[in-house]
Amino acid sequence: MAIKCTVTTDLQAKDKNGYSGIQKHVEHDKKINHANQDIVFSETQFNQYDESPKTRAAIDQWNDEHFKDYVEEHDKHQREKGHAERQYGSVKDYLKRKKKATAVLTIGNMEVQSKLMQQFCPKTSYQEAKLPDGTTHLIFKLRDQNGQPIPDNIAVAKQFYDCFNRALIKATNNNVGWKLNNNHQQWIHVGDYLHRGRYATNNDEMGISHIHYELATFGMTRGGKTRAAHVTNSLNQALVSLHHAVTGKYCSGRDATKWFRTNIDQYALKCLEVELHETYKVPQDKKILDFERKTKEDKTLQTGLSMEQLKAQHQEIADHQKAVQSLQDQADNLTNQKNDVQSQVATVTQNLKGIYEATTGHQAVDKDGNDLSPLEMANDITRAARSSQKDKQQADQDADAAKEKQTAAENQQKQLDQQLAHQRQQLQTLQNQISDADKQIKQRKLQRIKAAQQEIDQNDLLDNNDQPITVTEANVTQMEQELDSWRQEERDNWETDKQDYQDELDNLNQEIITARTTKTELSTTNQQLTTQNQQLQNENTTVQNQINDYKKQLVDTITENAPEHKVESSLLKPNEKAQAVITNTGRQQHLRQPLKYLMDTVTEVLQKVKTEATKFIDHVVKILIAPNGNQSPKNLQSRKLDLSSITASDKPIDHLKEKQLQNDPAVKLKKAILSANSEQLQKVDQQVKQSLKQQVEDDIEY
Repeated sequence: MAIKCTVTTDLQAKDKNGYSGIQKHVEHDKKINHANQDIVFSETQFNQYDESPKTRAAIDQWNDEHFKDYVEEHDKHQREKGHAERQYGSVKDYLKRKKKATAVLTIGNMEVQSKLMQQFCPKTSYQEAKLPDGTTHLIFKLRDQNGQPIPDNIAVAKQFYDCFNRALIKATNNNVGWKLNNNHQQWIHVGDYLHRGRYATNNDEMGISHIHYELATFGMTRGGKTRAAHVTNSLNQALVSLHHAVTGKYCSGRDATKWFRTNIDQYALKCLEVELHETYKVPQDKKILDFERKTKEDKTLQTGLSMEQLKAQHQEIADHQKAVQSLQDQADNLTNQKNDVQSQVATVTQNLKGIYEATTGHQAVDKDGNDLSPLEMANDITRAARSSQKDKQQADQDADAAKEKQTAAENQQKQLDQQLAHQRQQLQTLQNQISDADKQIKQRKLQRIKAAQQEIDQNDLLDNNDQPITVTEANVTQMEQELDSWRQEERDNWETDKQDYQDELDNLNQEIITARTTKTELSTTNQQLTTQNQQLQNENTTVQNQINDYKKQLVDTITENAPEHKVESSLLKPNEKAQAVITNTGRQQHLRQPLKYLMDTVTEVLQKVKTEATKFIDHVVKILIAPNGNQSPKNLQSRKLDLSSITASDKPIDHLKEKQLQNDPAVKLKKAILSANSEQLQKVDQQVKQSLKQQVEDDIEY
């Protein structure tokens, strides 16, 4: 039959210290005076811890990813408003002012753990240990009578506690989550909203194995009329955001907490079930643990209580037993009193019997041998007295006295019987009232303790030594009084800060109005700049295309006029060899160069071509105008001028232009051709053909 087992997940928004504030509590160092006196330090060796710098760095990185944009936007807004002193500065400084969250996951209780030990561990490996309230609990026997370790038992204990360690760690892993119904490929992980950091499993408390762990929390507010939605590390809002991500519905923080606990508690029990099956080779069809959820209406002994609550519960039971014992003592006293009265009645009856025998001379029995009743004996005594006139008066007096005593004894007996019945009824009523009152007191005390503890945890209140406060039966009244004082102080502080908050709210509203106006102006300006930017981008693309086309034309010019031209090595990539522009590699090398370089190169190449052409023209001109003595001029015209044909020019004389034309190679060539004879023209023709032939041969050779 499966063991009934509860699971509890306790989420707490602690003070600004968070997990650091409970580290001493979870480490169980013998040198530290712990408030919990029920620690089995010999079993501390089976606890597992993860408080490494790597884990802390992972939490810092997770926080940066979730809150960095919000902090930067907030600080930028504060700088723009001229409130630099209100900046957070960094994510770490922002979270330093916020409450930190921790959690405790507990599977079962002392009774569950004891049953599991009896089921899976040898009887020689464990023993009973008494708690301060007199109850017993099983712990592992790790040392013998001489204080020496027992290796076999240590191995058994390690195997047993490792099942709890693995289950607790697995149930709180960041990758635990839900598959979305509308998208089976998408997961929502707990670690996206409640990210586990440092943790410690505790197997050495006289309760049940549990895990304390740090939570980095992230959620999104729903936003309102005065403030847009923004990120927050509130524990309640993180739970609400996780619930919305999984279900698509919004709910209150209380409902989200209840939903989260229900899912995690059931999953944690499944993890432990799997570990026990695998470790102890239990058949899969045999169920070991059965999930049970206790409610406030359940009057049975609750599981999953803390050690302090169990102690308070046992103490109340002991007080109730003392009250019942006191009532039982009273009932015993009444019974003794009844016995005394019955003894007195018996004495009176015996005396009456003696008087009867003395008066009548007969035994006080009837014809059947049964004892006469006191009334019958009194009547017989009266009749005997009447027969004896001599002792009549005395007998009457004795009979009357005996009758009065008997009547008094009977009345006293009746009164005692009535009193005893009444007292028994009162005792039963009192027991019922005590039982009801005991239940009410027990329930009321637990409610008071829970309410006080919850208010202390929700507000991160600490004692004078900055240590967490634990509310117990002994200090619940004091804690309630201190909470009343704290509430009054908080109300006074709230009244003091209310006006400051209102003034700040008015300023924020004014800043929002100004920001909205600025936003509208910036939106218009941004739209204009976007249009201009698009135009500039289009123009830039056109210009770039034109530049690329121009560069291609320049490279074509270089290729045409200087095919062997190469780019300087200093302008090339490392280990790249310069190639002639006529090749594909050389062409690409030229196209990569700046436009100015290509223009300068073309200018240089064309200048060189111009120089060579000018030289060639000068050479041709010299041939054309060279004197030739073998020929004489033919068809010479008369030198006589017809003055009547000369007319004035309608354009002014420009001597600079005339001089420039005289030096122009083309003009010189035309002039030389006009004045050359056929022999000179033939010679020039041969010279040109030879030059063209040489150029063609050079091109072919290349």
